[in-house]
Amino acid sequence: MEERFEVIYQQVLTNKALLPAAPSVGMQILKALNNPNCNVKLFSKIIGNDVGLTAFILKTARSLRFLTRTPPKDLESAIVRMGMKETYYLSLAFLSRSVVSSTNLKIRELLKETQQFSTKLAVISCFLAEKTRRLPANQAMLGGLFQDIGVPAILVTLEKHLDVLGDPQQRIACIDYLAPKVGEHILRQWGLDELLDVPRNRKNWALDEEQAGLPELILVARIHAMIGTKEFKACPPLFKMPAFHKFNLGELGPDNTLELLKESKEELDDIQRLLTP
Repeated sequence: MEERFEVIYQQVLTNKALLPAAPSVGMQILKALNNPNCNVKLFSKIIGNDVGLTAFILKTARSLRFLTRTPPKDLESAIVRMGMKETYYLSLAFLSRSVVSSTNLKIRELLKETQQFSTKLAVISCFLAEKTRRLPANQAMLGGLFQDIGVPAILVTLEKHLDVLGDPQQRIACIDYLAPKVGEHILRQWGLDELLDVPRNRKNWALDEEQAGLPELILVARIHAMIGTKEFKACPPLFKMPAFHKFNLGELGPDNTLELLKESKEELDDIQRLLTP
């Protein structure tokens, strides 16, 4: 079966229309961020060239997540409120929200489910990062959003392999085999080397690095995001995951985390609205 999946993988790679191009504005922002002379004014000028992104940044800076008594009135004050690094991560999250389309109704349904799951994973990743205070929340949000970035291209390619598409077990096996490779390929093309380990370790529940980082946090978030899905039954218990213990998440088992998510529902719904295309 792996030989069949490799054929599908090559078809994904050769169909450039399925692989989202690196957002040009995002790359300009990254270049500015790496410039030692970068300042908020330069950042604002680059972002200001994209009307949609400007509106998104302003809306985010005025959201519950960054709420203060005086909402920012312009783009520069919004960037100051959030910080340039956080603004960069949020810009990428916005700019990468392209939706691959298909005329196949089943694929369209699965694409919608994938987008909804990625948004949910991003929100929970952000939530866990804030609770553990070990990683920047917006970086965790971006990692959650991008872990399945290769899945839409795989699903559309399965239109040529209807037997795999129509068999849930084969389809999940195909996605599990290919998503890490396709996701890594896309992020490498984008120059996002710092995120490569996130798709690469998708569902690598036994990941046990010396120092827990973003891939481990996203794995724990993924377990929580999968609660209530058919695939959740195949997940290991949280207490058997090395990452769960390294983040000292003992009090955040599924039941307690879901309770905390309910308590933060208004803020989390706000984040989810911002991320949904």
